[in-house]
Amino acid sequence: MKSNVSHAGFGARTTATEAGRAFAEEIRGKVILITGVSPKSIGEGLALALAAHSPSLLILASRTLSKIHAVAAGIHTSNPHVNVQEVVVDLSSLKSVREAAERCKKILEREGRGIDVLFNNAGINTSERRLTEEGVETQFATNHLGPFLLTALLLPFMKTGNRGARVVNTSSEAHRISPVRFSDVGSFPFQTKQTLTAPVPQINQTPGAKVEFDDQPRRGMPAGTLRGDGRYEPSVAYGQSKTANVLFAVGLNTRGVKSFAVMPGTIATDLAREMDEEAVKNLTQGDFDWKSIDEGAATLVVSGFDPRLSDEAGVYLDDCQMRRPSKWASDIDKAERLWALSEELVGEKFTKGKASRL
Repeated sequence: MKSNVSHAGFGARTTATEAGRAFAEEIRGKVILITGVSPKSIGEGLALALAAHSPSLLILASRTLSKIHAVAAGIHTSNPHVNVQEVVVDLSSLKSVREAAERCKKILEREGRGIDVLFNNAGINTSERRLTEEGVETQFATNHLGPFLLTALLLPFMKTGNRGARVVNTSSEAHRISPVRFSDVGSFPFQTKQTLTAPVPQINQTPGAKVEFDDQPRRGMPAGTLRGDGRYEPSVAYGQSKTANVLFAVGLNTRGVKSFAVMPGTIATDLAREMDEEAVKNLTQGDFDWKSIDEGAATLVVSGFDPRLSDEAGVYLDDCQMRRPSKWASDIDKAERLWALSEELVGEKFTKGKASRL
């Protein structure tokens, strides 16, 4: 499924630098928030490409302040007048996400502006099953739940409608590995006001959990994708988190916020820093068309700024063009189910841009 976008010639080898030049007028004067910004990352490639075209404000967010400093320094080397603000956030921690949202709000209030484009770009891929301090499986928490909460808290600072703000979620073709496993739930060590007699559900690949047929991973995957020995399946956990990125975009669109999910491509970044030797070996042996960081960030630029995407009904882009995602990632009912689950997990309900604690 292809879209009648402004630059139909864009493809796998298009760079963010080229896309930035094509959409320079759309970038100029915009307020842009990018998560997952660190040296030699897609976030850095994206930030550098956008900074060249005079955005009004770049808010760079990452877990490590020194890494944000390094990217900001690189921006100011070639574009010294760009207004760059730095926000520390650990997306695996709901507490950290709330603190980062407050920091972003103060910046926006001081500037007297709202967010034009929010790039939920941060993510992890880990080989071992770990739970966050709130008791959620780490890949699902970092790749979906943290971005969900950050975005929802900042919705009051975004103009809705097709010509309003955009939210771009960095997803992956790995979303085709697994749907969101709604039936694979455990419980938190605490209860909320609305769940006095039942545990709060979580996605954590619980050992021994019964997984419904519709929640099971795709059949016939390439050798090495699954461990198949009863242990934690990192590719399934990663796959369901990437499916959640697409479903989150679907959910935002139904709420009047233009949103896309993006496959940046296979790129040599530090995303694999928490993968074990077996997983890295399987990854590097795959038959992939490897991209540079500049090429990997290109589809994000297109998703954030191509004006003709404002009327696009699709939600998923790959190689700078619209593509059809898996059915389980574009199902509106599943998107609503994920939204409700995400609200329950973060303990807040978001209605018309307002938050209320559960």
